[in-house]
Amino acid sequence: AFDIVINLAAQAGVRYSIENPEVYTDSNLVGFMNILEAVRNNGIKHLIYASSSSVYGNSPNFPYKESQNVNQPISLYAATKVSNELLASSYSHLYNFSTTGLRFFTVYGPWGRPDMAYYMFTKNIMNNIPINVFAKGRLKRDFTYIDDIVDGVSLIANKSILLPRSEVFNLGNSSPVKVLEFISILEKHLQKEAIINYLPMQPGDVEQTFADLSKVQKYIPYNPKISIDDGLGNFCSWYKNFVKDG
Repeated sequence: AFDIVINLAAQAGVRYSIENPEVYTDSNLVGFMNILEAVRNNGIKHLIYASSSSVYGNSPNFPYKESQNVNQPISLYAATKVSNELLASSYSHLYNFSTTGLRFFTVYGPWGRPDMAYYMFTKNIMNNIPINVFAKGRLKRDFTYIDDIVDGVSLIANKSILLPRSEVFNLGNSSPVKVLEFISILEKHLQKEAIINYLPMQPGDVEQTFADLSKVQKYIPYNPKISIDDGLGNFCSWYKNFVKDG
C-alpha cells in the first residue's frame, strides 16, 4: 500500500484545446474524476496533481499569487485546470484526504513535449524552416527547467503531512523571459540563425506569465537553480544527440 498519488497526466496545450475541446473534457475532467475516485476508494492520504499557470488568464497583476481570482480563464485548457482545483478541493472536504495542486509555469527540457514552442523552434531552426512568432515576440514566459519542477514535486511529497488539507502552489522560475530573447539563446546554442515569421496574437494566449514563489517557500525550500541559458543549452545538447530529424 502507499499513501501518496502524484498525477501529472493531462491533455496539455492552449492552442490544441481550441481545435479539439472534447479531448480536454475527456482527459482533464472525466480522467481527473477517475483519479479522485481511485484515491477516495483506496484510502490514499494525499493527492498531488498538476495544475497550470494558465489558470491566471490575462491578469495584469504580476507576479501571479495563488490568492488571485482565477475565475476568468481565457482557454478551455485553463478552464479544465481551474475545474481540477475545484474538484480536488471538494473531494478533500467530503472524503477526508489531502490534495495539493501545483501550478506549473512553462516547463521545458529534454524529453519535453514536441508541440511546445522551444521544441518546435529548435526543430525548425535545425532544418532551416521558418518559426512562427506570435505578437511580434513581445510575449514573456516564466520558463521553468524540468529538474527544478521535479525538485519541487519531490519536496512537496516529502512534506506531505505538514501541508494544508487542500491547497494550490505555484512552481515556476520567477524570471520571465521575452520570446525574442529566448530565440536568441536558442540560436547561440544551436549555432544557427532562426528564420522568423511574425504573426498576430493567438486566441487563448496570454501576454506574460510570472510566478510568485513566496507561498510555496513557506512550506518547502524551493529555489529554482537552472537559468534559461543553462536549461536551453542542456535541451539543445539533448536534441542534437537524441532527435533524428534535426
